[in-house]
Amino acid sequence: MTLRDIWADYEGAWAETDPGKRAEALKRTLDGAFVYIDPNIRTEGHDQLSHYIGELQKTIPGLRIVTTGFAEHHESCLVNWTLEDGRATAIVTGVTCGERAASGLLGKASVFYGAP
Repeated sequence: MTLRDIWADYEGAWAETDPGKRAEALKRTLDGAFVYIDPNIRTEGHDQLSHYIGELQKTIPGLRIVTTGFAEHHESCLVNWTLEDGRATAIVTGVTCGERAASGLLGKASVFYGAP
């Protein structure tokens, strides 16, 4: 599976409102020791990230990530994205640097808001 394929499933997990389905999507795409870091939080593992997504969904109904650019090489990816609400209103744009783990799944995502 390419990092782009993994990212597409991961991106979909952010829009999934059912906690069980979201957990399944995260387990399909993320290594068990996955680390997510953004300016507000650091999570480790599927459960912590799923909880964080669920909390964000409470404040941003219809939350989804829309990829606007994707590049990959040497088991790493750089993703430009927009976080939107349910009315397709842009809430924030950002960049994620992702790294594939030895398991073949996404092992780390370092998130930056805005343009560098």
